[in-house]
Amino acid sequence: MKKFLSIFLLLVLVFSLAACGAAPEENVEADPESELNTEEHPYRVCHICSQLGDNSFTDSCHNGLVEAANEFGFELVTNQVGEDGIINAVREAGQQGYDLVAAPAGSDLRAMLDKESMDYPDTIFFMYDNYDTEYKPNPNVLAVIFSANESDFVAGAVASKMSPNKVTGWVGAQEEVVLYDFLVGWVEGVTYADENASTAYAWIAGDSPYRDPAKAKELTRSLFNNYNADIMHGVAGQSGDGVIEAVLELKEAGNEVWDIGVDSDQYQVFKNNGKDDKAEVILTSALKVVSKPVYNLVKDIMEGREPVLGNLTYGIAEGGAGIAENDYFKQVASPEAQEIVAQITADVLSGALKVDSAYGLSLEDLNALLQANTLNFKNAEIVE
Repeated sequence: MKKFLSIFLLLVLVFSLAACGAAPEENVEADPESELNTEEHPYRVCHICSQLGDNSFTDSCHNGLVEAANEFGFELVTNQVGEDGIINAVREAGQQGYDLVAAPAGSDLRAMLDKESMDYPDTIFFMYDNYDTEYKPNPNVLAVIFSANESDFVAGAVASKMSPNKVTGWVGAQEEVVLYDFLVGWVEGVTYADENASTAYAWIAGDSPYRDPAKAKELTRSLFNNYNADIMHGVAGQSGDGVIEAVLELKEAGNEVWDIGVDSDQYQVFKNNGKDDKAEVILTSALKVVSKPVYNLVKDIMEGREPVLGNLTYGIAEGGAGIAENDYFKQVASPEAQEIVAQITADVLSGALKVDSAYGLSLEDLNALLQANTLNFKNAEIVE
C-alpha cells in the first residue's frame, strides 16, 4: 500500500510540475494517516515567486512552507517565474486544484484575485507582503501586511547606538509606499535612540532596482564617502547583496562599518551557506517574518481548525516584525544597542510607543519627517 501511495504521489507531482513549469525546491509525501492527506487527494501547496534565493522575504515564505511540509507531510511545489508571470501562474495553480497557493502581493494580483479567487472556492490564496491597509479580500484569501516600519524602527535604533560617526546609511530599491514605510521607521528609530544621529539615504531606481547589486554597491560607497555613513541597511531584494559587498570591502580596508540585513536573518543565511565573510559584517537584520503567518495558516488547516483569513497585520506584537537577536548579535552589539531593543519592544507591546507609518501619511507630512531626520533630503514622489 505504501509503495502504491509513493508511486501515486510521484505521478501527481510529475503532472503538477509539467503544468506549473518549475521543479519543487522541497517536496514531502503526504501522510496517509491525515484526514487531509488521502490516497485520492493529497494536500497540495504551490508557492509562486519571482525571487527565490533573495535571502529575504521570498525565502522566508519558502522556509515557512518547507517547515510545515516537513512537519505535516504534504506536497509542496515551488514555482519560480518572472515577475510578469505571477498572475498567470496563480491562476493556473487555482485551475489545477491546489489547496493552497502562496504568492507575493501586488496591485495586479489583488485585482486578479478580487475577480477570480471565488472561481476556485476550494483553494486558499495566501498573499504575503501586502501593503494595502484598506484591502478587503474575498473569503478564500489571506493577505498579510508586515509592519516594516516597526522592524526598521528597532533596526535604526540599533544602528544609531552602534554608529561611530552618528550617521547611518539606507539604500532602497525605488520610491514606493511599501519602502517608504521602512524608511520612516528607520529614520525615526535612529533619532529616537540618539537625537544627534541622522541618516543619509539613496534610491537605486532604474529598470531593475531589485536586481541591481552593482548600483546598490555604488550607492553604499557613496553614502560612506560623502556622508560618513557607517551602519548600512539595504531594502532592495537581491540588490541588497551589493550593499553587503560594499560593507565587506570597506571593513576589509580597516573601516568600522556594519550592515543590517532585511526581512530574513541574513547573518544566519550566509553562515548556513558557508559565506562567513559576508555573514560577519551583518550586525543584525530587520525581520519580516513571512514564515510565521504561512506556517500558522497551514498548521490550522492541517490540525482541523478554521483558518483565519482576510487582511491581517503582523507587527512586533504578532511576532511578525523585529530584529534578529542571534548569538552573533549578542556577541558584537554593544550593551546599549541590546538594551534599546528590549526597551522598544516592551514599549510597543504596552502601547507606550507607536511607530509612525508611511501608510496614510500625507506627502507633505512624509517630506517634513524626512527633511527633519536625514542629511540629504529630496522631495518624495511616491509611486503606488
